[in-house]
Amino acid sequence: MRTAFLGASLSLALMVACTEYEVNPNKDASGADDTGPLGESETDDSAEPLDACGELEQPDPASVELNAECDVELQTGKFNPVKEWKWGNGPFCGPAAVAQIVDSNSSGAIDDEDLPAVIVYQNNKVIALKGDGSGPFWASSGTGYGQDGGFAVGDIDNDGWPDVVTAAASQVCALSGQDGSQKWCTTGLASNLDPYGYNYPSIADMDGDGNIEVLAGNVIMRGVDGKVRGKGTLGKGAAPYGGTGSSTYGTMSVPVDMNNDGVMELVVGNAAYTPDGATIWSSSTPDGLVAVADFDGDGEGEIVKTSGVYVYGLETDGSTAWGPRTFSGNLGAPAADDMDGDGLPEFVFAAQNALIAMKWGGVEMWRATINDVSGAAGPVLFDFELDGYPEVLYADETRIQFFSGLDGSVKFTSGDHASYTILETPVVADVDNDDQVEIVLGHCNGNATIGAVTVYGDADETWPPGRKIWNQHGYSITNVEALGGIPSGAGNNFSTYNSFRSGDVGLPPSEFIDLRAEVIDVCEEECKSGVVKVAARALNAGNVEAPAGIFMTLRAGAGGEVLAIGWTTAAIPAGTSGEVITFEADASKLKGKTPVVTADEDDVGAGTVYECEESNNVESWTATVCD
Repeated sequence: MRTAFLGASLSLALMVACTEYEVNPNKDASGADDTGPLGESETDDSAEPLDACGELEQPDPASVELNAECDVELQTGKFNPVKEWKWGNGPFCGPAAVAQIVDSNSSGAIDDEDLPAVIVYQNNKVIALKGDGSGPFWASSGTGYGQDGGFAVGDIDNDGWPDVVTAAASQVCALSGQDGSQKWCTTGLASNLDPYGYNYPSIADMDGDGNIEVLAGNVIMRGVDGKVRGKGTLGKGAAPYGGTGSSTYGTMSVPVDMNNDGVMELVVGNAAYTPDGATIWSSSTPDGLVAVADFDGDGEGEIVKTSGVYVYGLETDGSTAWGPRTFSGNLGAPAADDMDGDGLPEFVFAAQNALIAMKWGGVEMWRATINDVSGAAGPVLFDFELDGYPEVLYADETRIQFFSGLDGSVKFTSGDHASYTILETPVVADVDNDDQVEIVLGHCNGNATIGAVTVYGDADETWPPGRKIWNQHGYSITNVEALGGIPSGAGNNFSTYNSFRSGDVGLPPSEFIDLRAEVIDVCEEECKSGVVKVAARALNAGNVEAPAGIFMTLRAGAGGEVLAIGWTTAAIPAGTSGEVITFEADASKLKGKTPVVTADEDDVGAGTVYECEESNNVESWTATVCD
């Protein structure tokens, strides 16, 4: 199945999670028949059989044979970008946003089959481009929404349709993702934003109340109508030129639950604010551009901050952990991920003529040569080779360059780029529904030859599947659901993937998760009264523990309608089976059809786990039911 990582919001009517079953003498727990993807028996035949009609305790986990084909050494040489399409003939710095915002398949809702849009600025209009390169979905009728900043995309008013948030020098506006029509504009924000227009909004449900907030600089607005909820009084996520003075560039604040208390803070370079704008903590260090991850392994978030020519590390409470480290130029926004496989994230940032990777504490890991006088552009990270070490994507003033995250060696260079560099980055997403990610890059000095935006794919078609969304500059995997829904304030990316401005969720070489479904039993006793019960569980044929919360779906036949959804409540250790889940489904929809169960799939067909093999997650029952 396609990996989309953290999936879309679930339909509550489909959620089923049962935990008690009864013995069935007619089928053992291995599910070892020749009809499903397991083929030969791969589970422990000693496990007690189950009866989907009854209610007894959970059986002991069964052993599962590991998938030996996933046990691979470090792979190199598969990173071969090629231009898929370009569009436009004028400047667009970016970063672009990518999301499914248009009902391209006319299903009446946004779903996993809709073609993603690549959202850009061109001539002071917002343009939603079709991800296959065939032209625009729409262009905004209005102008002045911004040209030199970025976007945030998500469902800000809980109507089921993602919206596009823009930020200019003194206003923040929300547009309908369906057609680009304006929903609201909040003006008079010049003191809260960057005066040059280098503003990058974010979207979050900060206090988990179901009402979405839109954030830009140090202002917090209601997503439903743009009314100001609060304003911070200190920093706004901007960096001072040269590290000192009152002249700053950019605003790039980050909503994140730093201390895991269920409520997000709006983090800037020298303060953190409540959802109402009150100051939680402040720092004597200057404002700056931030990235948040659990850099020291203590379970809470720490802050890496670039501020003019300085780099700092701040603790969860804003106190200075280390720094400043001093570099040249005006430093760009940092990105973070585990680049060397040691289990903790490192970070990387641009410093004029050097791209620098650094460990927590300020020790350099490597540096690579770039050409960026302003030094303001930034990197993003993604593991394209599935070797456990993410690539670093970066574009300076004259070149596109992609580097090894492990040692900084150059893996790709192209001169098809021109930029005066502000705070742009590339983004990574599956923009054309081909089950492989692409790279999207804007050009600040775009022209008819190189376009305003370029999309790169892999010439060898070896890049992995990935999300169809990269929704904002301050992106982390869990800040937005697959179809643009916004999660509640609870939960943090650093508690799961522990990265920032990275789409990478891979594992080091020879470490892998491989989930499969096992259909154990079907109860047809209540067919006449309208109910079918199906008992199934997930198997982990990987050598790394799979996390709790694995979604499983029951469908009416292969590729049929999702009739019920369940999820695991406990982690699944390597080489074992997970807990049994009983699905209850409408018998009329299964009548004459075969129950099919898929591991790691939610109600819109999206998965939550990065697996070494995605083609073996489905198993069918041995017969049709309720005939």
